[in-house]
Order: sequence, then C-alpha cells, then structure tokens
Amino acid sequence: MSPNGKSPPRKPARLMPMSSHPASGPGATLRYSSRWLTNGLSLLLLCMAALTIIATLTLHEEARDLAGPAPGSELLLASQVAAELGRLADAAHDVLDKSPSPSAETLRHFALRVEILTSLVSPTDDAPRSAARLMQAAPQAVEGLARIAAEVEPWYQQLHRGDAAPAQAARAAGDMLARMPGLRRLADQAASAIHIAQAQIRDDARQAMAASFKRLQWTLAGLISGSVVLALWLLVLNSQAKHLNERLAEANAKLESAVIERTRQLAWLANTDELTELRNRRAFMEAGELLLRQCRRYPQQLAALLIDIDHFKTINDRYGHHVGDQAIRRVADALTAALRETDIIGRLGGEEFAVLMPHTDRAAALHAAERLRQAVANLKIGLLSGGPLTTTISVGVAPYETGITLDNLLMHADMALYQAKNLGRNRVHFHSPDTPVPQERDLFEDPPASGMASGPGRDEPARSAGDGG
Repeated sequence: MSPNGKSPPRKPARLMPMSSHPASGPGATLRYSSRWLTNGLSLLLLCMAALTIIATLTLHEEARDLAGPAPGSELLLASQVAAELGRLADAAHDVLDKSPSPSAETLRHFALRVEILTSLVSPTDDAPRSAARLMQAAPQAVEGLARIAAEVEPWYQQLHRGDAAPAQAARAAGDMLARMPGLRRLADQAASAIHIAQAQIRDDARQAMAASFKRLQWTLAGLISGSVVLALWLLVLNSQAKHLNERLAEANAKLESAVIERTRQLAWLANTDELTELRNRRAFMEAGELLLRQCRRYPQQLAALLIDIDHFKTINDRYGHHVGDQAIRRVADALTAALRETDIIGRLGGEEFAVLMPHTDRAAALHAAERLRQAVANLKIGLLSGGPLTTTISVGVAPYETGITLDNLLMHADMALYQAKNLGRNRVHFHSPDTPVPQERDLFEDPPASGMASGPGRDEPARSAGDGG
C-alpha cells in the first residue's frame, strides 16, 4: 500500500482452501517408498538370518562328527584282538611246557591274558566308543568277535574260579592251542570286515563333508550376495532420501511461498477496501493513530479532511448500484491522484472518505481541499445510455490541536463537513469553535457490509424539496 493509502493495482487472487492432507506429492511418494523399502529390507534380512541359521547348523554337525572316534579305531580293535590271541597262545605254550607243576606266576600270567582277551571281545557299557561304533559299522566283525567271546568265556570262567588247579589250567591251555587257528581265522575275518566297513565310513564321511561344504559355500554366497544387495539398497535408499529431501525442500519452499502469499492476501483483505483499494476504516484509524503519536513526539502541523459525495443516494436510486460503485471508484481515484504521497487517505464507509495531511497548515489544507473538490467536479462518469454523469463532493477540514485524539480530530472535520452540506454542498468548510454539532450523527459507527450506499446518507439533513436529495 502506498503512503497516500492507495493499494497496489493488482488485487489478490481468490483465497482457496489449503488441503491439510494432500493425496499426492512428495509426502505421499515418501510414504510409499518408505513402505516398499521397509518390506524389501525386512524380507532380505529374514533370508540372511535363515542362511546364517543353516550355516550354524552345518558347522554344528561337522563339529559333532569331528568330536567322534578317530577313523581306524575299529581296525585297531581287531588288530588288538589278533595280537592278544598271539600272546594267549604263548602263555598257553608256557603253561604246557611247565606241566604238570607250572609256577603260580605262570598261571597268573595265563589267566590275565584270558581276561584281557575276554574284555576286548565282550565290550560292556563302559567300553570305548570305538567298540560300540563297530557294532553299527561292521556287523560281520561283531559276529566274529562274538564267536571268539563264546570260545573264550568258558576258559575265563574255569580259570577264575577260586579252586582252579594246575591240571585244569593245562587242559584249558591245550584246548586253546587246539582251537587257536580257528580263533585267529575269526580275528582275521573281523579285521577284514572292519577294514571294508571303515572304507565305507570314510567314503560316506567325505561325501557328507563335501555336501556340508557345498551348503556352506552356497550359504556364504547367499550371505555375500545379501550383503551386496543390502549395500546397494542402502545406496539406493540414500539416493532416494536425498531426492525426496530435495523435493521436500522444494515443497516446503512452495508452502512457505503460499503461506506468505496467503498472509499478504489476508493482510490486503484486512486493511483494504475492496471496492476502491484504499485503506478501510480499521487500517486508516491505525495509520492515523501512528501519525498522531509522531505529532505528539515531534510537534508538527496536521490537517484532517472528511469528504462526502453529494446526492449519492440519488445516484444509486436513479442509475443503480453498479453506477454508484463506479462513481465511488472514480472519486477515489481522483482523490488519490490529487493528494501527495505522504498523505493518508481511507474510505470510512459508503460514500465517505477521510484524509490526514501531515505538515499542512490551514491555508495549505484549504488549498488541497479545494483542489480535491475541483478534481471530482471535473469527473465524467460514463453511462450505458445518455450523457456522462457528473458529481460533486463536500469537504470538511479540521486542524490538529495539541493533545487532541484522532476521534475528536475527525469529529471536528465531520462538524465542518456538516456545515458545508448545510451551506449548499460542493464546497469546502474549515472547522471553527462556533461550527454547529451535527445531530443524530455517529461518525464512527460500523460501515455497511457492501461497498454501496444503501440508505439515507449524510445528505439527508440538507435535502430540499427541489434537488431530490
């Protein structure tokens, strides 16, 4: 708005409601992309977790297999049985060589060899795990060892009785030597069966290990691929986040611009009379109060002008409100063009205008008021039919007095305007102490909602029967 009260010529655009929940735009795109990326990353992390579980289970199985008996322990058991049969044969020969009266030491050695052989071929619950594994890996070897155990068990029972005699030991030794070739043959068969079973076990172990390593290989490949995809996804997410941030910043800038524009529009509507684009009553009173505070702080001359269009109700009644609106606009433009940039002008309501002129004494104020009156009198308002319409104004002028309020200053100007109306209109009148006070007149009542005058105006007290208003 210019200093003289005229707003910029461009009116603000029609106010449109601002949607608080946009259905599209960067916000909706961000929500959709975030949901899509979150679902994808969750699925990828679940796959990587499953691959990690598979790798852990595979390593656990391999560790359990490595913690089992060392390969070849079953074959070692068969070799021990064969070696023990040889030692038992030597002990039996020793007993027979010293018969009929072998020494106690010879008998104890013979009985010990029988006991050791019995423990080898008859594993108990406390036996090494190799013997238990043999029962699963080589059933033929287990059968051969069981036959050896059946042969050895009577000798063991005979020699470990408390009343065993040297003669009984000799008979047992002879029986053992007679059956020793068969026992050795059974031990060799067991060793051969264990060797074959052990080879199969090793082959199965190699294949199982190869399968485990292949699972580990694919698992690690999956984890590496998932890590690469995750890294690429994060790069894409970072790029999208950067792009969305840019779009969000752009949207924020647009929103800030829209807010600034909306604020400007609201300020325009709040401070401007839409018909004339002058200050409205509220904005004029605010600017006037500020000017009076300056006058009180820095004493200076100030004049107030109150202007009213003559016979305006007649214009409305005869030509219609659209012509009345056009007249108000043309008068406002003429007043603005005839004023200085430092003057403050506003429309108080209807056909009534007010002007505050700083640094203006009585002579200058009267001269300016006369200039305004002549400018309006020279207006030609075009009509749809007939000649152009002319109109006039009456002006009341009041000077600023120290300590006076804006309301009182305008009241003085209103009193002068009232006197100008009573003196015949189309004239300027300066306020003096003897200026009569208008009756039943409230200058500061709220203006009509419309920009047009719609009832008896200030012309009514001066209306005569001959002029029609």
